Amino acid sequence: MMEDQEWVAQVLAGDTESYAHLVNKYKHRLVAMLVGMGNSAADAEDIAQAAFVRAYKHLSKYNPESRFQAWLNRIAVNLSISNWRKNQTRQWTELQDSLVSSEPTPEVQLLKKERREEVTAAMKQLSLPYRTVLCMRYAQDMSYKEIAAVLEVPVTTVQVHLHRAKKKLGELMAERRDLLEV
Repeated sequence: MMEDQEWVAQVLAGDTESYAHLVNKYKHRLVAMLVGMGNSAADAEDIAQAAFVRAYKHLSKYNPESRFQAWLNRIAVNLSISNWRKNQTRQWTELQDSLVSSEPTPEVQLLKKERREEVTAAMKQLSLPYRTVLCMRYAQDMSYKEIAAVLEVPVTTVQVHLHRAKKKLGELMAERRDLLEV
């Protein structure tokens, strides 16, 4: 099995068809990360496509000593942040259906739906940096070091943001429960 760096080298050598392998390998992960950051599914698809196009155009700038996925994620995060800044009123979308397993009883499905809505509502209130690190860590299963590389911040910043994001998310969820019980 070829490594990403080998596929990139083939593309740079003129075999543009090899880029399709990288697109197919990372498109679903990239879209999932972008949805987790708060983009709608349609926006996530558009941003992912733009990220692949930008990565292709600037493939000669890719450093083969780093992971291609981290480089691609950085491009997508930058595009997402630019998109978010242009449209600050955008709505937070539902968590991906693929992340939630189906349950046999309607009661359990309703409880899970309510829980997703509760988490989604609380996530909307988090700042973009906090939502981003939460999604990268838990939806993308990225290490602190990988997140730091993508966001171009120190690992300690990632750790602090993740700690604060989880704490704030817990507080927001508790506040919502208190309000619902009144």
